[in-house]
Amino acid sequence: MLLSEKYSPKDIDGLLVRNDVKAKLREFEDAINKGHRVKPLLIYGPSGTGKSAAIHAMASSNGYRLIEFNASDYRDSETLRKRIVPSTSSRSLFNEKILIFFDEIDEMSSKYDSGADKVILSMIKGSRQPIVLIANDYWSKKIAFLRNQTDKLEFKRIPLPDMFKFLSAIAANEGSKLEQTTIKEIASRSNGDIRGALNDLDAIMHSGPELMEYIGLRNRKVEVFKVLDKIFTSNSFDLARGATINIDIELDMLMNWIDQNIPAKYLSKKGIMDSYEQLSRASMFLEKASRDNYYGYLRYSSVIMSSGISISSDGMVSTMAVYTFPSKITYLSRTKKNRDMLGTAAHTLSPLVHTSRKQIINAYLPLLKRIVAYYKAGMPADEVMDMVSRSSNIEKEDLEELLNYYSLA
Repeated sequence: MLLSEKYSPKDIDGLLVRNDVKAKLREFEDAINKGHRVKPLLIYGPSGTGKSAAIHAMASSNGYRLIEFNASDYRDSETLRKRIVPSTSSRSLFNEKILIFFDEIDEMSSKYDSGADKVILSMIKGSRQPIVLIANDYWSKKIAFLRNQTDKLEFKRIPLPDMFKFLSAIAANEGSKLEQTTIKEIASRSNGDIRGALNDLDAIMHSGPELMEYIGLRNRKVEVFKVLDKIFTSNSFDLARGATINIDIELDMLMNWIDQNIPAKYLSKKGIMDSYEQLSRASMFLEKASRDNYYGYLRYSSVIMSSGISISSDGMVSTMAVYTFPSKITYLSRTKKNRDMLGTAAHTLSPLVHTSRKQIINAYLPLLKRIVAYYKAGMPADEVMDMVSRSSNIEKEDLEELLNYYSLA
């Protein structure tokens, strides 16, 4: 289980937010628990600051059934009328408590949502259930019609001291031996993004601090998990393409995330096969951009790996599977020290054997270990190491590391 799920807040008290935010949430919570009719609550702020977690915690701790809608449900007014309006205008058969939750309300596409604002306003006025809406950008023109119809509540990025204390407590609870300096670096790079910080902590706890080099500063309008959601579940060219425009992540890293999670998210063989075909085409353009030094090709790679894979879905998508960090990146981080060592040895031997680094690593270094093993049978170990070090120009300490790698020292 991901740390972001394991340590998700169970109630309002468990949220990592300001006290005034908790007070506003409790005020809304108390009102709906007493059956009062209240204005919908519009929560806004940067991705990863706990907005969705707050609503899930509120619903769970108060026994509400949460009916959740996201950007893929806002495609047109007809979809709204058929899927959403009935949920807000009727009561449960068994009189259960219901909370309506609109996530990413500011992600409505102006191209597809002509008339959607009128439907949403009508729904708000006629709703018999409490409503909460979430947006990243309160000032987006797409939701200007909601400003006078809702109570607003801003979630801000988590301050560094609070984030550090939060991550340190989780690391201690998990029995992690990460240095405090490493945890502080994770907190600093998170830029106030709780979910991102937990994902980074999770990855580094499992793979080691070497993975830190792959974790960049977060100043993202859209976080990678939300991008993956749009790609895998929207089955929409525009939603998937739009999700990749604002994400601050390299395309090759995004490709690794997609590659890792296709088999978990797509349930049919056809969906998996078609998706990997699109991913291979995206990879070709990515490679061509690097080889030809013409980065106009990146736009094709981006569209294919997002929209191409999204529309490859045949509808058989797992909504329960959690996203996993790319195993390729984890492997590279774990083996970085050994790869650096082999690369240094290959660079040293290159003037002597006049061949490629790959050939040296695959052929000559294994031969070197055999030479050492052969001479050790008839000579003192120190003399053998001195002799091989002189003849190969590899420092004795580096040679010992190399032979340890081959389990021969």
